[in-house]
Order: sequence, then structure tokens, then C-alpha cells
Amino acid sequence: MALLFGLVLGIAPAASADGLKDARDKVRKALVQAKKEIASDKKAVVEASSSLKDSQAQLAKARSELADVQRKLAAVKAEDAAIAADLTVAQKALDHAAAAVAKAEAAVADQEALIGVVVRAAYQQQSTLVGLTMIVGSETPGDLAQRVQWANTIFDSSTSQLDRLKVLRTGLEAAEAVKADAEAKASAQRDRSAAHVAQVRELTAAASATAAKVARLVAANAKLKAEAQDELEQTQAQYKALERQEAKIAAKLRKAGYNVVNNGGFIRPVNAPNGSPFGMRFHPILHYWRMHWGTDFGAACGLPIRAMADGKVVSAGWTSYGFGNYTIISYGRVKGASVASGYAHQSKVIVHAGQKVKQGQVVGYVGTTGLSTGCHLHLQVYRNGVRVNPMRYL
Repeated sequence: MALLFGLVLGIAPAASADGLKDARDKVRKALVQAKKEIASDKKAVVEASSSLKDSQAQLAKARSELADVQRKLAAVKAEDAAIAADLTVAQKALDHAAAAVAKAEAAVADQEALIGVVVRAAYQQQSTLVGLTMIVGSETPGDLAQRVQWANTIFDSSTSQLDRLKVLRTGLEAAEAVKADAEAKASAQRDRSAAHVAQVRELTAAASATAAKVARLVAANAKLKAEAQDELEQTQAQYKALERQEAKIAAKLRKAGYNVVNNGGFIRPVNAPNGSPFGMRFHPILHYWRMHWGTDFGAACGLPIRAMADGKVVSAGWTSYGFGNYTIISYGRVKGASVASGYAHQSKVIVHAGQKVKQGQVVGYVGTTGLSTGCHLHLQVYRNGVRVNPMRYL
């Protein structure tokens, strides 16, 4: 690049158009390698941007999957908490039922023991002489009545105890039924809880795996973004440096020495509608806002490009600073100012430096060489070496 600046700055102020052509020929040779690097950087930026876009899409999908798994996991955990609460209630009911059964069983056992005592006592007193004994053994009618009442009391007590035993056994059966129902419910809740534990474990593993995938994609994204940014910054720096070179060479055009007066006006260089205008725009390749120093015409590849007016070719051929095949034609002095035009991105140049051309003469063909996204003509107009809006002259 130092050599490049030396070549440009070493051009004598009074250099002629032919001398300028020789200097530009040397500049072109020095810029060949720079052009290759720009093309390589451009490709790298496009590839990195594409990879980054794909990676971002994958990351968005992975994050969506993670959010979905996390929602499911939260729902299952909430349900698991509800199941645990239900299980606690069922277990308490089972414990209460078991206690009731145990109490009923104890009551039945006690009653059976009491009845056994009563029955044995009554049995031991039963004989064919019991009635006679009560009569003979009674000394008075009152004593006899007392003995009869006692016998009836024993009988009534036994009957009452048997009735109570029946009630207690019925209560025991009911308690056992409640216990069995509580056991069934508790068992169902335990099975349900076990199933949810497995589901929680599965969803937790899925969430962990998806989170790891997201982390990997984030890291890959960051790397791709850094690579793309690095390539882009290099390309931007090179492009700006080369653009400065083009501006310096354009400054030399003011001293090209073609001083004829041109009063014939200008025609459109190509039969096509104008598109991207002169002014600030978002560059389609470099992806940042920069000055667009000309007007684009949406012409198809191969369409002829014509001289805008009578003039002299200052330079023509390949350039290495984004314009590809580029032709500069000086039209002499127009309304007191030196005016020239530049035709960029040509597929083919058919004129040479120093050649005089007539208005409407074909000087090249539309192409997409250099930093270009498709076939078009990029037209620049220089007024006293300063780039101005071409549409002021068309």
C-alpha cells in the first residue's frame, strides 16, 4: 500500500492524460493483489453471514424447544406437587381407617371375652334342678322372687352383650371396608406419583440437553459473528483505502489538459431506467451506510454503453478498487468547469486511453465486474475532479 501511495503521489502536477494513464497502469498492477484480497474478503463475509443466519435460525428453534420443554416440566412439577398433596391426604385417611379398624377389633375382642365369661357362668349354673333349687332353697317368697330376678338379669345381660357384639362386628366390617378403600386410593396415588417422577426425570433430562444445545449454538453464533465482523472490517478498511486512491487519481483528472469547450449537452449513457441514486445508502455487499458516489442504471449485461458527449478517453480498463472494468471520459469544459464521466462494472471495454470519442459512440458493455451484486451501469460524473450527482447533467 505504501508503494501504491508513492506511485500516486509521485505523479507530477502537470501530468498529461497519457502520463496519467501510465501512472494508472502502474497503480493497477500494484492493486491486483489488493483486488484479490477484497474479492476473498467479500466471499468470506457472504459465507460467514450465511452461516450466521443459519446458526441464528437453529438457535431460535433450539430456544423455542427449550422453552416448550421447560413449560411442560413446570406443568408436570406442579401436577406432581398436587399428587403429593393428594397422596398425603390419602395416607392420612388410610392411617385413620387403620386406627379405627384396630380400635374396632380390640372392642370386638373385649366384648367376645366378656360374653365368654357370662356364657360360662350361665352354663355352669344350668341343670335340671335349677328351678327346683330356687324354689326349695328359698326361705321366703321374697327370697324366691329375688332369685328369679337375678336369673333373668343374667339372661338379659348375656343377650345385651351379644347384641353389642353384633354392633361392634358390624362397625369392624365398615372400618375394614373404609381401610380397604383408603388403601386402594393411596396405592393409586403412589402409582400416579411414580409415573410423574419418571416423567419429571425425562423432561429434566430433555431440558438439560436442549439447554446444552442452545449454549453450543450461542457459542458458535458468537464465533461466526466475530469472524464475519473481522472479515467485514478488513474489507471495509481495504475498500476505503482503495476509494481514497480512486479519489486521488480523480483529482489528477482536473489537470488532464483537455480544455475544449463543450456546449452540446449530454445524452444518457445507456438505454435503461436509473435506479440507486447519488447519496447515502446501505451498501448491499459491505452492509453498512456509506456514500454512493454515482447513479446506477438497471441495464442488462451486454447492453451497449455510449459516450455522453464528444470527449477524450482518460483511462479505460480493469481497476482493482471495486469498479471492475472502468472507463473515464473527459468532455472538456462545460459552463466553465471541467467535466468527466466514469462508467463502472463493464463486462467489456472497447476504447483506450487517449482515444477521442463522439457523442453516442459505443465505448463498452454493461456488466457486473468489481464489487457488484448484479448487472448494471454505475455512472459517476466529476466536476473539476469532484464527484457530483450525475442526474444534474442528464
